[in-house]
Amino acid sequence: MAGRIAPRVLLVVNSLGIGGTERMIETLVTHMSRDGRVRFTVCSLGEEGVIGARLKAAGVPVVALRRRGAAGQIAGGARDLRRLLRGGGFDLVHTFLYRAHCAGRLARAGLAPRVPLISSERCIGDNRGPLTRLVNRLTARASDRVLAVSRAVGERAVARDGVPRGRVAIVPNGIASVDPDPRTRARLRRALGLGERDVLFLYLGRLHAEKGPDLLALALQSLGTRLPAGWRCVLVGDGPEKAALVKACAGLGSRVLLAGARGRVAPWLEACDVLVLPSREEGMPVAALEAMAHGRAVVATAVGGTPEVVRESETGCLVPPGDAPALAAALETLARDADLRGRMGERGRAVARGQFSLESMAEGTLREYRSLLEGAEGAGERAAAAANAAGGR
Repeated sequence: MAGRIAPRVLLVVNSLGIGGTERMIETLVTHMSRDGRVRFTVCSLGEEGVIGARLKAAGVPVVALRRRGAAGQIAGGARDLRRLLRGGGFDLVHTFLYRAHCAGRLARAGLAPRVPLISSERCIGDNRGPLTRLVNRLTARASDRVLAVSRAVGERAVARDGVPRGRVAIVPNGIASVDPDPRTRARLRRALGLGERDVLFLYLGRLHAEKGPDLLALALQSLGTRLPAGWRCVLVGDGPEKAALVKACAGLGSRVLLAGARGRVAPWLEACDVLVLPSREEGMPVAALEAMAHGRAVVATAVGGTPEVVRESETGCLVPPGDAPALAAALETLARDADLRGRMGERGRAVARGQFSLESMAEGTLREYRSLLEGAEGAGERAAAAANAAGGR
């Protein structure tokens, strides 16, 4: 890194639509670019998406390869990335999500000079497709560093994928501090027809089996019989489970609203009282951290790295994965106890600010960049010295 103002990083992700990882990338890239610590080019294996458009508007170069499907994004994406790397101009490659990891590793194979590669592992990955899981497992050791968002994710990379423990670093998700916004809360709750004492549950994420919206629908049906009034639930997101959810929630009437994907989620977090995270798999849930930053209690399944964020009886309630009755019971408990919701929310805000800040995530990421780049420079200098010594004999 000697003589350079900032490293030039090619950041690669599957897509740049609305999602937890994509929103985290937007936050990290915008934050680290603003103060000149890193010069990013963000590459989507798929479409540019809403996040890509917003990054471009902020002055960040964005490349959309427009590849489709697992095979297309891995094999075709690898060829496209290889051309980008051969063109030079990048000091480091940073990949997010399994398809991008696989494409980045294959793209770099055999290239000289060897550009350091960091892979950010953000999920446990057991619910990914068989092709993606196989290629990831076969290529995982090709990453120079694996940044895991939680201890649970880091342990899975070591045990399942064979990544040497010394190459794994834990860099948790981080979020910016949030000031309360009572006017936004009041405005949205008024638009939703909510009274002052009504409880608003919020689901925030893709409508995908991995995230468990079907379990939430079952829990809400149970809650509806035990607590017929005084609450509503909004699901913000889109995905393949939408049609099934519309059918499953039909009997709940206006108590459940499928609001679709939204470019801005902060107003929904401000308006809600409890975030519900019924996932079957999580690495470290961004939505939980965002809710905590807004001072909201969280009900979540105890999977992956979620218990590292949502602490039972402290910042929220943890329930067993796949257990709709337990989920309904936790929702009922919080719906009936405003003081408990308030205590959990305030503790969650303190934990988010103290342990999961945006600055700590940025500093951790930059530390790993510098470590790899300094190592690469040292290796290059040693190779040059060896070559000179050999030529002098």
